[in-house]
Amino acid sequence: MERTNLKLFRVAHKLSQEKMADKIGCSRACYAGIECGKRTGRKDFWIKLQKAFDVPDSDLWGLMKTDEE
Repeated sequence: MERTNLKLFRVAHKLSQEKMADKIGCSRACYAGIECGKRTGRKDFWIKLQKAFDVPDSDLWGLMKTDEE
């Protein structure tokens, strides 16, 4: 139930999970849980990610989806 698109997005920006979490403003453990699909991520997490990377609304859903969706 991993979020492969989110992981690919992070890797494309050449960031570790820790650096990605810092940029969004959450802990590495929180970010890792969301990326691996164990956590859904609250609305504010996704809004912070969207603002930090200037992600268009149309692309955000693709990052939120798990591989099973």
